[in-house]
Amino acid sequence: MRIFVTWLLCLAVHGMALAQTPISVTVLCDASYPPYSYAENDEAKGLYSDILRAAFTRMPGYRVSIRPVPWPRGLAALEKGTAFALFPPYHRPVERPWMDYSRPILEESVVAFVRADLAQQRAIVDFPAAYAGLRIGLNRGFNIIAAPSYKTMLAAGQLQQSYATDNRTNLLQLKRKRIDVFINDRLSILWELQQMRSEGLFATSGLSWLVEGPKLSSEHGHLGYTRINQQAYPYKQDFMQRLDQALLSLEQDGSIASLAQRYSAIDLLPATGTGTGTGSSQGETPGNDL
Repeated sequence: MRIFVTWLLCLAVHGMALAQTPISVTVLCDASYPPYSYAENDEAKGLYSDILRAAFTRMPGYRVSIRPVPWPRGLAALEKGTAFALFPPYHRPVERPWMDYSRPILEESVVAFVRADLAQQRAIVDFPAAYAGLRIGLNRGFNIIAAPSYKTMLAAGQLQQSYATDNRTNLLQLKRKRIDVFINDRLSILWELQQMRSEGLFATSGLSWLVEGPKLSSEHGHLGYTRINQQAYPYKQDFMQRLDQALLSLEQDGSIASLAQRYSAIDLLPATGTGTGTGSSQGETPGNDL
């Protein structure tokens, strides 16, 4: 009898240990979308990685690892059901019926950055009307600005548009007055300015030539979950619920705003008011179809 009781106790302890073992989950991320999500020595870096790692610490039932992959490969894995989740896709339910979404993690804003001398002469919050005659710089692969009036002005030759490889090239073009305006994701530009200043390309107080203009559009990034091969991820619904709760608590206690500040610690003169035009969606970033 004593042996039987001991055996039952062992089974109970073993069952409790199994119940307390965290579920191991692998989440994919974009390896080439700085400063939001990128790889450095095969390690996931960036603001989304920081936010989600903070959220995962509030989900004690899970042990989550993040693996950077090329964006097309990550999307393909979710479409096939060979991967559980990927960040940071935008909400595209029609284009991706095989994907579910977390609550919004972070707003990404497309902004016009303008030379300060021009901002003193024009009401740059009035986009695109106040930009007539200016040279607009974009990153190669960035979608054409969606505002119909912008397209009309461009077709009529009232605006000039040029492309460069990346943020750094366009910012240097802007400083050297080879373009007048640079339009791209706000945080990406601020982060690049921060890198350039840390490398000594700009003096600590050497950004007086640049003004942050109006926000033209915005998108929210999410954690996207596969809807395919559901039997491989029996924890999916619980994981989704717990992550949404963790993200909400991070938003409410100011943690997300605090993490974002690390990537935008640059003080620029802001334009007053907001733009009246509609910019391109950063959902179509260079090399990425988020």
